[in-house]
Amino acid sequence: MSVFTELLSIKSFRESKAELGVRKQRAVLADAVGRRDHADQTLVQFQGFALRHERALYDDLCSRIVRLRDIEDVQFAVVDLRGQERQHETALHQAEEDRAREASRLEDDKRLHADALRTKEKFIELAQVYADEQSKEFERKEDAELEEVAETRRDRADWDEHHEEAA
Repeated sequence: MSVFTELLSIKSFRESKAELGVRKQRAVLADAVGRRDHADQTLVQFQGFALRHERALYDDLCSRIVRLRDIEDVQFAVVDLRGQERQHETALHQAEEDRAREASRLEDDKRLHADALRTKEKFIELAQVYADEQSKEFERKEDAELEEVAETRRDRADWDEHHEEAA
């Protein structure tokens, strides 16, 4: 039975290791979700800021007499705001890709854990079947020994009876 015990111990270790992997990956996924949510929130906040700032720049232009250089400065400022917005969108896109990749890894880890658990359960069943067979074999040997003892007693009783009749 030691072989089954050793194999079961190995399978239990692998199942535990796979379960730990699932737990760790859940934490990694939660971090990725947090980063994605933060990037989304940052983008929304920046879009609101950029819209307000752009309107303020144009309102300022409309409220006074301006030179061409003032208009160009506002255009450059708006272009800069758009560039920053694209950077925030890129960060959000990257964070979403990271989240999706970590979610995929979690699914893979869950599958590995499920496989390890199934394998462990099969070995538990196999070890139980083996233990049951060993128990039955032990009982058969015990029964055979008891029958042998009973037969020996009968033979002795018959022999003693036979000697008494002869004497």
